[in-house]
Parts: sequence; C-alpha cells; structure tokens
Amino acid sequence: MEKPRKRIAGAIRDKERTMLKLIAAVGEIIKNEGYTALGVNNIAKKAEVNKKLIYRYFDNNVNNLIETYVKTKDYWISLSGDMERLMAESQIDGGRPMVKTILKTHLSFFYTEEEMQKIVIWETSEKSKLMKEVGLKREAFGEEVFKLLLPNFEKSGVDFRAIMALQVAGIIFMVLQSKASGNPFCGIDINNPNDMDRILKSLDQLTDLVYDKAKN
Repeated sequence: MEKPRKRIAGAIRDKERTMLKLIAAVGEIIKNEGYTALGVNNIAKKAEVNKKLIYRYFDNNVNNLIETYVKTKDYWISLSGDMERLMAESQIDGGRPMVKTILKTHLSFFYTEEEMQKIVIWETSEKSKLMKEVGLKREAFGEEVFKLLLPNFEKSGVDFRAIMALQVAGIIFMVLQSKASGNPFCGIDINNPNDMDRILKSLDQLTDLVYDKAKN
C-alpha cells in the first residue's frame, strides 16, 4: 500500500531536482555567457535535461524560469519574505538601524554577486518585458518599506524617498563601475577593503544625518 506514495514522492523529488538544475543553469549562463545566451536549447543543454521540461515545469514559458532565477538573486525581492521582521525593526528609533542594515547589506551583497550585476546591466541597457516586470515587483516591495518609514519624515522637510533613491543608485553605480574598469570614483576604490569600509561607514553617517535632520 505504501508503493504509490513512494512513487509520487520520488516524482516530486525528481521534479524539484530538475527545476533546481534549470535555475542553476540560468545563473551559469548569465555569469559566463551573458543574458543574450538565455535560449531554451542552451539552458536545457547546460542543465543536461530535455528542453520540454522547461515548458512543463515553468508554465510553457522560458521567461518564467528566468524570472524565478532572478527573484532568487534580487536583494530587494528576497527581502520581501522578511516583512514581519522588518515591521518589528521599523519600530526601533524610527527604523534608523533597519535602514543602515538594508543599505550596507545591499552594498556587500551586490558587490559579491556577479550574476546580479549582469542582471542589472541587462535591466538598464535594453527594454525587456521580463526585466520590467521584475523591476515593478522590486518597486512594489519598496513601497511596503516606505509605508513603514515615511511617517517618520512627515512635515520634516526631509525627502526620505529621494535620498534613499540616490543612495541605492550610488551603490549600484559604484559597484558596476569598480567591477568594469577597476578605476577609483571620486578617489575611492571600493575594490580596496579600506575604501569599501569608508563607504559602509558613510552610509551609516548619511542615515544618521537624515534622521537627525528630521528630528530637528
């Protein structure tokens, strides 16, 4: 009587293993060949599975597979699973420690994740329906974070949303520029651990300045 259940469980495990292999293949291709090589045949070859399984397991659309991979790598989308923790942390000093942690972790994460760097280049270098949808999901999560934090800046004269946009954009540019050319920016080379530490400390200082300005 146990055999049918075992067969079903085995089939589920096989499906999960295959899906993981396909997701990993997408990352390997992005890292080594670039996003332009993300064709069905190439992904299936890299994963060493039949390409029909891409359509079977990802709703007949290779973009669903690519989007699944991107979601696992996108720092902001991955944070959406921690909303309960973020809500609790937003109550501590108006969310000041939370903002510091989010920004510094974003810098450290983005600096080390080569695949995510290439995904952002893809997103910013050409029009793509897939990347537009991913960007909108990121924005939707960002709005949830802003709902937690913006009340601390009402009638303060501090445009917290704009300041966060500048900091996040600055992090992305500095990482991409340092990885592409290896040149310093404004005399700071974040490939140098000492300079990276300066930027991390400065993110804390900027957050303190913004919060102190709002309080005053």
